Amino acid sequence: MTQSDPRGMHDWHSPTYVQEWIGGYTSDERKRSLRRIPYLVPFDPGERIRVLDVGGGWGPVTTEVLEVFPNAEVVLHDFSEPMLREAASRLARFGDAVRYVRGDLLSAEWKDEIVGQFNAVVSSLAIHNVRFPDRIRAIYGEIFSLVAPGGCFINLDQVATGSLAANASRHAQQMERRQHLYDETGQWATLEEIGEQGGHGRPAHATAQPDPETLRRIAAAEPATLANQLRWLREVGFDDVDCFGRERTSALIGAFRAP
Repeated sequence: MTQSDPRGMHDWHSPTYVQEWIGGYTSDERKRSLRRIPYLVPFDPGERIRVLDVGGGWGPVTTEVLEVFPNAEVVLHDFSEPMLREAASRLARFGDAVRYVRGDLLSAEWKDEIVGQFNAVVSSLAIHNVRFPDRIRAIYGEIFSLVAPGGCFINLDQVATGSLAANASRHAQQMERRQHLYDETGQWATLEEIGEQGGHGRPAHATAQPDPETLRRIAAAEPATLANQLRWLREVGFDDVDCFGRERTSALIGAFRAP
C-alpha cells in the first residue's frame, strides 16, 4: 500500500498534507451535508446497529453516525495511517464503539480484516479517489457482500460527468461568475473574458503527475457517471437504488437490500 492517488492529486501518506486537508473540510456546512448520510440509514436511532465507514479518514462520517445512532458499533476503514491516527484521537470520546481497519481500496484485499456484515455501509469523498471506474464498480460488488439483508450503502461522493453535461456545468459556473462580477462592478463581462479570468492548469493540491498507463486505463473504462454508478449498484445485487441529492460534482447515493 504505497500509492496515495493514481492521478497524483493527493498524498494521503503525508501527515502535513492530511492536516491541511482536514482543515479544509470542517465547516458547519460540511457537517450538515454529512448528517444526511445517517439520516438515510433506515433504522431507529436507539437500535444497536453495526456500521462500516469506508475511507472514513479522520472520522467525520463516523461522528455523524454515532451522534444519530449512539448505540451503534462502527468499523472505520482507511488506508492512510495519518488519517487513522487523527481518527483515533478525534473519536476517543466514543471509546470501544469504534474499531479501526487499514486497507487499500485499489485492491480487493481492502476488506480482508473486516469481519461479518453490516446494517449500513457509509462513505464520503473516498471511493472516487481510486480513480479507475472499473475498480469503483468492483468495490461496489465488494461492498454489497458486506451489507446485511435489510441494510444499506449510503455514499456521498464525487461523480463523473459526461462531456455535454460537463460543458453545461462549466457554462453554469461562468454564468454565476458573470453575475457576481456584475453585482460588484455594474458591468457585464463576456463569457470569453470570464473564461480567461478562470485560468487553467492542474489543481493547486495536485502532488504528482499520473503515469500514461493510468490515464489510458481511466479513459478506456465506462465512466463513473451518476447514471452508471446507479446501474452498477443494481447490477451487483442491491434491490433499490436512488440519488437523494446533487451538489455540483457530488451526489448522495443510497443502495438498499431487501430484508
